[in-house]
Amino acid sequence: MKKISQPTIIAKDLKPAEILCLDDDEWFLRLLVKKFQSVDPNFKITTAMSVEEALGYIQEQTFDCILCDHKLPGTISIHGKIFPSDGINVMRKFKDELEIDSPFIFVTGQGSEEIASQALQLGAAGYFIKRVQPGYYSLMATSIRQIIDRYWLRRELKESEFRYKDLFENATGLILIFDTEGNLQESNQNFYTMFGYKTGEDLTYSQIAYSDDFEKWQSMIEFITQGNNQIQLLRAITADNSVLHLDIHARPIWDQRRKEITGIQAIARDISDQVKTQQALIDSEEKHRKIVEGSIDAIIFVDIQGEVIDWNPAATLITGIDPKDAVGKKFEEILQSLKPSQVNDPESIEVDPSVIRREYERLFESEFALQTPKMIEFSLENIKTGKRHIIETVGFIVEHSKGNRVAIVMRDVTERRVAEAESRSFAQRFQILIEQTAIGVWVTDLTETTTYVNESVAQILGYSKREIIGASVLDFATPESAEIIRIKTKSRFTQVSVNDTYELQFFHRNGKLITTLVTAAAIYDESGNLQETYGLIRDVTAEREREEELKRTKEYLESVIASMPSGVYSYDLDQKISMANPRLAEILRYTSKNELIGKSIFDLFPSREHARVRKYVKERMTGQPSKEYIPINYLTRLGKEVITSITSIPLIIDGKVEGAVVTVSDLTEQRQIEEYVHKISHEYRVLLEKLPGGVLKINNLGQVITYTEKAVDLLKFTNITDLGTLNLLEYHPFKEAGITDKFRNLLYQKTEEEIIKVELTDDTGKTHSLNFHIFPVKDQYMENLSWFVVIDETN
Repeated sequence: MKKISQPTIIAKDLKPAEILCLDDDEWFLRLLVKKFQSVDPNFKITTAMSVEEALGYIQEQTFDCILCDHKLPGTISIHGKIFPSDGINVMRKFKDELEIDSPFIFVTGQGSEEIASQALQLGAAGYFIKRVQPGYYSLMATSIRQIIDRYWLRRELKESEFRYKDLFENATGLILIFDTEGNLQESNQNFYTMFGYKTGEDLTYSQIAYSDDFEKWQSMIEFITQGNNQIQLLRAITADNSVLHLDIHARPIWDQRRKEITGIQAIARDISDQVKTQQALIDSEEKHRKIVEGSIDAIIFVDIQGEVIDWNPAATLITGIDPKDAVGKKFEEILQSLKPSQVNDPESIEVDPSVIRREYERLFESEFALQTPKMIEFSLENIKTGKRHIIETVGFIVEHSKGNRVAIVMRDVTERRVAEAESRSFAQRFQILIEQTAIGVWVTDLTETTTYVNESVAQILGYSKREIIGASVLDFATPESAEIIRIKTKSRFTQVSVNDTYELQFFHRNGKLITTLVTAAAIYDESGNLQETYGLIRDVTAEREREEELKRTKEYLESVIASMPSGVYSYDLDQKISMANPRLAEILRYTSKNELIGKSIFDLFPSREHARVRKYVKERMTGQPSKEYIPINYLTRLGKEVITSITSIPLIIDGKVEGAVVTVSDLTEQRQIEEYVHKISHEYRVLLEKLPGGVLKINNLGQVITYTEKAVDLLKFTNITDLGTLNLLEYHPFKEAGITDKFRNLLYQKTEEEIIKVELTDDTGKTHSLNFHIFPVKDQYMENLSWFVVIDETN
């Protein structure tokens, strides 16, 4: 067996390459992986033993190369039709239907020149026969590496061509490509728009050259085809016969391989407006004066000796030199006083004013010089303010009855240059902004692998940026959120969901669950293929916890209000009921509280109460609460009046009155009780007066509530002028007699009743023997305890 020399591959110099190997021979796949990775460790090999398995991998990632066995079992569907699963049909499936442009290489155990030729003609990148031969798979790996490198090179070239095309089409000026005969080969859309021709229409320079400038166009074409660059001012004619003045920068296009000129590239700028301005200066001295004086550009006229003839206000604004100090002086001397310097180095005086002067003198040397003015850029210092200005200046011949002169036009481009500098640093500033923003920025590729995160994401998750980048976003998400991410990514492939906002939950490094609000945006290439997903991540864990707490608080308050024995409702600024509890519906005889929602509060009152209600509403709208319970009548659903007592407070939200809350107590039953108590109170007092002893009724605090005249007679020796002021717990003689302690026993429910025999001495020294019988009485209606003290004399 002939030994094949094994090529040397330096693995560290090679980029990783993703390879998909499709073969139904498992032994061969293992051999291939082992051999290839021993030669090139940077090969990342994915194996599949069926077309279905391979299709699954292709949907998940992209491959730099696909190796396929020529003979595979089963069938394959291509555009709805069934074909045998041979390598040719698999390649058709991948390339034609799935539009995969990765190199496709055939591997077969039975070689055939006819099959190899057919495969290569249909787009295969290579054809290999399965052999067991020393060094063969090393050679095969090297060949595949070369195929992949060429694929990468073609892809980079395609991307470069796309960028060039984009620049070509979006250039602000005109870009024209001629062949050496002057036939227009290509141009950007600006040319067709400006000249009024159909895109792609066949044209030659003779069709766009203005007749009076035809020879100049012809001379320029000839001059460029001799290998020269040229800047030329030429007139052109549009499709509708409008005349344009073009500033053209032309250069030859070289074929470096053949060392010959193959065409002309011309970049043109429409300066028709500038030419019209120049012509206006020539047409009329008065018009010239108005234009010069009103121009925002500095315009200086210099004679052939270099002396200033005219100096407009804009020149004074830029230089700080008045016209009277400039006219009659050498322009070179004036320029020297302004310290001209190169734009990038204002500290060094490197621009020789004589260079500028010689440029203007050259304009007088030939008519051709009029067509090629040179733009010079430098900075100068305003002699009054000391501020430096970046200046663009150009000179051209102006014909005048007193002799030709040079018009020097200087434009202050300081702000424009500063803006350009800021634009160049925009990317850097934007990067700094992203890193410093409190919002997290998370970028993932097609496989949900993290390609970038800012510091805020790292802080949200508790990991370092280095730990997150390169990991899958799914590694940090909860299972539920991971499934949402997969669904969103899948929908972005079909552009069903491009930009949207949703919540995801992630695990913090410490195990805590983090709730985030994610705004995701998909990025596509020019072909509509998904490239990356950008996500803006905001930690809303605390917000959601607060919302949950507010929800629980609201439910609790609603439960409390619903269970209150009093009716409760709120109304808004339009006096419409916005909330009511079930008790209010019960008081007003409505079937449910929902019947009350949306009603005007005035519908709940008889008309005679409306004036009072308006007064109360006005007080609440000023933020005043009611100071006491107010008796007022409400109307039931059937129109019957109900006696109630109400109190209300303003409803204040974020410091602003938004309505009021009213509490309604039904007094109907209370009034009935009061009438009943009043009825029996007389009978009760008559009964007490008929008892043989005196009677005191006291409350839980020991205060006398009521008493009989007999009690007054029995206790008159104590010098208590009014038994209504007596407190059983505080009166000192009662304390000494033990009455106070016995009453406390009753209060603390240590005893049911107490009978106390005491002897009390009056001021004269006389002793009075009395029995105190104390027992509790339950007040049926008020539901609080009171106490009877029956006093009589001992025998």
